[in-house]
Amino acid sequence: MPETKSLHVDAVLSNLSVKYRNAAMIWALLMPVIKVGKRSDKFFKYNKADSYKLADDKIGPKSLPNEMDWGVSEDNYSVKDHALGDWLPQEVIDNADNPLQPEIDTNDFLNMLMDIAQEKRVADIVFAAGSYPAGNKVQLSGNDQRGGSTDDPIDDIQTAIEASFIRANTLVFGVDTWLKFRKLPEILDACKAVAGATLRGGMASGQEVAQLFEVEQVLVGRSRYITSKEGQTATFARLWGKHCAALYVEKKPGIKSITFGATFAEMLRQSQRDFDAKRGIKGAHYIKVACNSDEKVIANDCGYLIEDAVV
Repeated sequence: MPETKSLHVDAVLSNLSVKYRNAAMIWALLMPVIKVGKRSDKFFKYNKADSYKLADDKIGPKSLPNEMDWGVSEDNYSVKDHALGDWLPQEVIDNADNPLQPEIDTNDFLNMLMDIAQEKRVADIVFAAGSYPAGNKVQLSGNDQRGGSTDDPIDDIQTAIEASFIRANTLVFGVDTWLKFRKLPEILDACKAVAGATLRGGMASGQEVAQLFEVEQVLVGRSRYITSKEGQTATFARLWGKHCAALYVEKKPGIKSITFGATFAEMLRQSQRDFDAKRGIKGAHYIKVACNSDEKVIANDCGYLIEDAVV
């Protein structure tokens, strides 16, 4: 009788493959997309002070009402082009075994890299001190950092939320900051009073922290990127640093709205494909993923940055 192993030739599984994938991107939740018709244009900004005048509205029987003026200024955007591409020979497509799908896999790969690049651009804006006015940022050090002897995390977050000129409705943490923040005794004690709080594993959830501070969303930047050069041993780093920010974010910015920042896009992300019969024995497909954007701070006083929240 033949041996069991002699009756089977090992083949590639068609129902399993392994691929690393980044954590969910949060850039669009912080700087929502505004679709525009031109690569550059201007937009109006109503004068901030006009909306907060304490006007003398008393009027006599025969007098005219006090005249009040309002005005606007202009701001602008200018998109930059972004694209990645790759050649895919037809012979590679024809020779691929299931479950590999070279065309779909290439498009997915390029989109993932575009996501990383866009996440990095937004992270570099949101966690940059230069994105905020002087009174809307603080840099912690020593015992003031999370878990330090003089750390007051509740007061720090409340200050950040209320310092945003329009009260912040969003908290964003780098993952290293979040992992320490969610386990702080002060946060756990405060969250015990939150309706439905479970504090599983001795950690507060994003929803529980959002309820505690009365904000709409708590976002955690967990994505990674590779820092080593091509050909070197791969080393990785977090896209979002050891900081925290409180922002006012309008989910769908429009007429007479305000938001900390937005992503202006004349061309939304799209996949493009071309074929060159001269390449290789069967020709080759060129797959490109492209978009343009301007990630821009619109109202810098509608946010507050806590730098170096953890060591």
